Amino acid sequence: MVYPKNINKSFILLLFAATLIVMPSAAFNTSVYGDTAGFNPELHKDAFTLVYSLSGSEGTFLDANITKYTDPSVDVIFMGGDDTFTPNTALQLEQAVKSGKIFVVSYKNYQDFDASLPATVNGTVKDGKYLQVTDPDTTLSKAIFSGLRENFPNTDPFSSRPHTAAKPGSVTLLSFDNKDPALLYWKYGNGYVIEWTLISNQRYLNSTEADLINARLMTFLLNSEVPVTTLPTTTSTQTSTTAADSGSMSVYSSPLGASILIDGRYYGTTPANLTSLPAGNHIIRLALSGYYDYEGTVYVLAGQTTHAFGTLQPLNQYTAPPTAVPTSAAPIIIEVPATVVPTQTGGPLENPGVLVAVIGVITACIGAAATVFSHIFKAKKE
Repeated sequence: MVYPKNINKSFILLLFAATLIVMPSAAFNTSVYGDTAGFNPELHKDAFTLVYSLSGSEGTFLDANITKYTDPSVDVIFMGGDDTFTPNTALQLEQAVKSGKIFVVSYKNYQDFDASLPATVNGTVKDGKYLQVTDPDTTLSKAIFSGLRENFPNTDPFSSRPHTAAKPGSVTLLSFDNKDPALLYWKYGNGYVIEWTLISNQRYLNSTEADLINARLMTFLLNSEVPVTTLPTTTSTQTSTTAADSGSMSVYSSPLGASILIDGRYYGTTPANLTSLPAGNHIIRLALSGYYDYEGTVYVLAGQTTHAFGTLQPLNQYTAPPTAVPTSAAPIIIEVPATVVPTQTGGPLENPGVLVAVIGVITACIGAAATVFSHIFKAKKE
């Protein structure tokens, strides 16, 4: 299709997305294992057909009926149950997604899907206070969140949740208040993997919001003919840069092997040499299981390499807050000189100095009295 030169391409993409959301071209077949992250197929029978479903505690049935999910006629697979299925089943599901399916994973840290998921898990953090649209100005965000809120408060926080980081190349649509990704996706083979990293989106989103977000995102990805390279691949804190306004960063940690997050985005593990980072201030976080996170600010100079190093404190040894005096610094000890009289806490007779003085006075009085008495006795005798 040829468009007039004066028509903005972003407007075309937005119009294209809106058309797909409102008028899907055909119904898509869907298979469900456990949770659907708030998506309700009954509300979208004209666009999505539920062809097979298992409860989230039937891993052995998933093994026995894997073809109901990997069949070429299935377009969307929901994965939101336990991981009692076999690694071979996980492998078949990943291969099916690569062939061109949508794979929606919700609330689970599936070890067998680590390679295909757009986010990694590094320990736990306090549950978020709210979710927010990561970059509301992108064309895709405008299409997905049209008519919805941009901020979703947590109505009933858990004590903790998985601490997640987005992998390079993924697109984050919703973030926690600490910038961890809550909803993100990426291209996987010829298909897409959509991941909800929060424990339960019902604590942030109402049923209408959760359903619409899922339906709109799946519809857009299933119908999208836009080349992958034109889709947003960065968060709002990152912009494309050229060699003239970018620099490098060498990142080290003690101990080694810590996950590197720059402005909330995952960049591998330490040690690492990162290139093409935008010049300016960046928030760096180092995370490793069994240790407290290290977080600081690093300024990247254009055309230069900046060195960053962080020491992570073990969870079972760390007793002071991050702003305390470093453990390598010697403690400050104030010694009281021996000649200083101790602070009195009792009566004057409990002070040794006062007691000696009193005894001296009494002795002097006795001596004086004895002298006077001897003179008087001598005078009477004469």
